[in-house]
Amino acid sequence: MHALQRRILVLATSILVLLGGSSAAERIWKTEDVGQGVVSAIAIDGSQNLHLVYVTNEAVLMYAFRPASSPKWFTTPILHSTHVIHNVFPRIVTDKNNQPNVCVAIGTLEYIAFTNGAWTTQEIDPNSGTLSYHCSVAVAGNGTPHVIWYHEFFPGGKQFAHARHADLENGNWIVRSIDGGISGKWNSLVVDPQGMPHVTYSQWASNGDIRYAAWDGKEWDIEALPRLKGEPAYRGYDNSLTFDRNGEPHISFLEEGSLQYAYRHEGKWVVEKAGDINTNYDFYLGGTALVLDNNDIPHIIYGDVGAVKHAFKDGDKWKSEIIASGALGQYPGVDAVIGPDDTLYVSYADPSDGRVKVAVGTVVSNSQEKAK
Repeated sequence: MHALQRRILVLATSILVLLGGSSAAERIWKTEDVGQGVVSAIAIDGSQNLHLVYVTNEAVLMYAFRPASSPKWFTTPILHSTHVIHNVFPRIVTDKNNQPNVCVAIGTLEYIAFTNGAWTTQEIDPNSGTLSYHCSVAVAGNGTPHVIWYHEFFPGGKQFAHARHADLENGNWIVRSIDGGISGKWNSLVVDPQGMPHVTYSQWASNGDIRYAAWDGKEWDIEALPRLKGEPAYRGYDNSLTFDRNGEPHISFLEEGSLQYAYRHEGKWVVEKAGDINTNYDFYLGGTALVLDNNDIPHIIYGDVGAVKHAFKDGDKWKSEIIASGALGQYPGVDAVIGPDDTLYVSYADPSDGRVKVAVGTVVSNSQEKAK
């Protein structure tokens, strides 16, 4: 390609982005089987290896690994629990060394990392009461892990219901509350290039809300997201947070009856309806996972009753496709990551057979489109 052609291509791409992004690419989907389980989470590292955690019916937390060069999954148990597995949602990320870092709230909050060739487990905030439902984990560029979670009850059984955060400083977990008032049962966490945590979480003290908070080193700067006109009170279920190339936050979440998407533009929040959800949706089971592709086009993967769905922005409109379907119940704890070539990797537990699976959505090339 000549230099002039390259400049024209760059200019055309910039115009498309300014107009709201290029048309969404078509994908070919295939499904891989991982193991028996009821809920899962997935991560991708810098070498495009896949890492996955899932919970079995026997309350065992399993880790699965698939090398980028192989379709085979390798699995191993990393935690055994006697806790009831209902409403347990593990999360996984990878650090700069491509190593997995896991959190899971099973009454206690466990941080599990693979370091120096072995798994290590640390309990965060021990003897503090019941830590349950969702947690989120992220690792800063300097290797510092961050975890947020929902602190449900004090040791005596009194409800606490606070969103809390901890990071590992000089070998000790420093625990801070983010917000009170029945906050953080659903949460998401990202650490920025400066090592500061940013979180989204449900907040039900103010008639059902979703909030965004950023830590500046001394305190949390908390914002409530604006509402769409006429939407129901309770929202913020199953939220997912990510950042675009300009460092602006993008969020997906559920409210009663719809999938929603929010992003910050020129200092203001914009909220859009991205799709509908089944009115029989069980918010305690479902999940959304928001990723941005190479053009910063948003893709939201979510579990609905009877299907795993992919909602995506095509120009200024939202479109959707079904990735998996057939089960009578809800697809729980759906998660997703995106590769550098815009391949989507979606993990989910299939209610029809009790298996954890990964759907791989590969972008259709121009030659493949012409061959149709």
